[in-house]
Amino acid sequence: MSQFLTAVLRTVIPSLWGSFITWAVLLLPALAPLQGYLLSQSDVVTTAVTSAVTAVVIGAWYAAWRWLQPRLPLWLTRAVLGSAKTPLYSSSASVNPASATSAEAARVASQSLARVDGPDHRA
Repeated sequence: MSQFLTAVLRTVIPSLWGSFITWAVLLLPALAPLQGYLLSQSDVVTTAVTSAVTAVVIGAWYAAWRWLQPRLPLWLTRAVLGSAKTPLYSSSASVNPASATSAEAARVASQSLARVDGPDHRA
């Protein structure tokens, strides 16, 4: 699986889980007064509160499962996070040849191949 697909899955799947959990929690009878209050407010307030709660739930979901990930079977990690692999991101010094100009790619390549002298620790 490509790193791009891994990153997308590990963003989309936890977002779907967090959105589903927010929806399910809002169905709880104990939250009926809150639902009534939110529905009596303007659509802007209702949307803002729901969006903020959803974002917090998504963040909490992802953080909790990332903490649990080393202790989980791979199938469960895939189900809750979208992939058992964590995405790898290249360092800022590397250049994607498809997106870099040839001059920029040549400059970066020459820097990465150039030997940088440092202190001699062979004393």
